[in-house]
Amino acid sequence: METNIIDLHPGLVVGFAVVIFIMLLLDLGIFNKKAHEVSSKEALTWSVIWISLSMVFSGVVYYIFNQDAGGHEVAVEKFTQFQLAYWIEKALSVDNLFVFILVFGFFKVPKHLHHKVLFWGIIGALLFRAIFIFAGVGIINLTYLESFLKNDSTTFYAVWSLIALSLIGLAIKFLKDEKAFLILAIIFGLFILGGVNAKYFLDVNQLDLPPINLVMTIFGLFLIYAGIQSWGSGEGDEDEDFSDTAGAKLVQKFYKVSDNYDGDKFFTLQNGMKMATPLLVVVAVIEFTDVLFAVDSIPAIFAISKDPFILYTSNIFAILGLRSLYFLLANFIHMFSKLPYGLAIILSFIGFKMLISPWFHIPSPISLGIVGGILVLSVIISIMYPESTEE
Repeated sequence: METNIIDLHPGLVVGFAVVIFIMLLLDLGIFNKKAHEVSSKEALTWSVIWISLSMVFSGVVYYIFNQDAGGHEVAVEKFTQFQLAYWIEKALSVDNLFVFILVFGFFKVPKHLHHKVLFWGIIGALLFRAIFIFAGVGIINLTYLESFLKNDSTTFYAVWSLIALSLIGLAIKFLKDEKAFLILAIIFGLFILGGVNAKYFLDVNQLDLPPINLVMTIFGLFLIYAGIQSWGSGEGDEDEDFSDTAGAKLVQKFYKVSDNYDGDKFFTLQNGMKMATPLLVVVAVIEFTDVLFAVDSIPAIFAISKDPFILYTSNIFAILGLRSLYFLLANFIHMFSKLPYGLAIILSFIGFKMLISPWFHIPSPISLGIVGGILVLSVIISIMYPESTEE
């Protein structure tokens, strides 16, 4: 079991929450109280602020573990876990920028409203990432192969059998058009069923098992697949109809949507009828886009640490800096044309790391060096061989 930072200093949770609340309050209530177009200078300033806060917090993580939980070696491991999770999330979030640009262009969102859309998108991400990370860590702790094979509890058997059958059934019903997800969901369900029933045809108590985790194995396979599938992704997305996405359909299910924007309002009155503005639709599309991207990024950080606080804080710091990064890079996104190739390699590397972890652990400092090297190399190649902006 990893030493959990929450057990060492519970007050750090409160401190983190207070810092995030104050920064968001300053961002929305003072510096961006009125909708305006964010300049490159302002975006650069906020990018530096968020990255600096992230680095300071990683220093706090190092200090606490160095003082209270194992000394320098453990502290370095925890420090690099935070750094690795942060930069992986930051890098994968850059991929979101390509989609954000397309979404804003598709809905013809005025530039002075971009910040408000991204702000509320971030608020939703704070909630969804907490659910994904804390629930994910809990599920991972319950899905080690040995616990499945050797657990004799009737309740355990009933609950996980029901989960497995439900997963297979839901996958068959709702994932017909997503073949990769369908196959992975069915395999995962069969793994669970096989694990809880193994005691009926094997002498499980005589087995000497490596610490294989069913969820981590599935995540590893998925990330390798995602890396292969995303090789050079981003081409052809310009033609996507974002008004037909799940986020847009959800808003349209409950409200009629006006044809035009009404300033920075999410709702407007037309002929005495309350209607949603296209701005609310854009926020919903951005929220669902973030959830889809989390399907890659959340499994990736589980390969780094099982400490939910380190994973969540690194994730949130990376996401909170995404808005300013968007405004900073939006006009120069063509200079990062080779980044998707680097991200594809990173996803495959993290998936491979997950698969071999029961037998061979790649230390976090080495993983950080590999991921950082891939990112730097992909950016350098992008700058050396930029994508043409001409039609």
